[in-house]
Amino acid sequence: MRSLKTIIIDDEIDCVKLLSLELKKFPQVILKATYTDPLIALEEIELIQPDLLFLDIEMPVMSGFELIEKIKHLNINIVFVTAYNQF
Repeated sequence: MRSLKTIIIDDEIDCVKLLSLELKKFPQVILKATYTDPLIALEEIELIQPDLLFLDIEMPVMSGFELIEKIKHLNINIVFVTAYNQF
């Protein structure tokens, strides 16, 4: 089974920690980085070239949807993580 380079972007550090812990259950998921600031993450995504992105929707400065618009040229699978029922 091929490994999946993975990034987590969520402004809530507790959510990042919990998801990071849960992902350890899956040996094919290689967690390359976590970010609580979407602007910093945006700078790094091009360098890391992840296969999988766990992305919060509601974040300060830039929403998850705005971030996607900036990286849509990349081939990345995205899983939204959010506490908001409307999403």
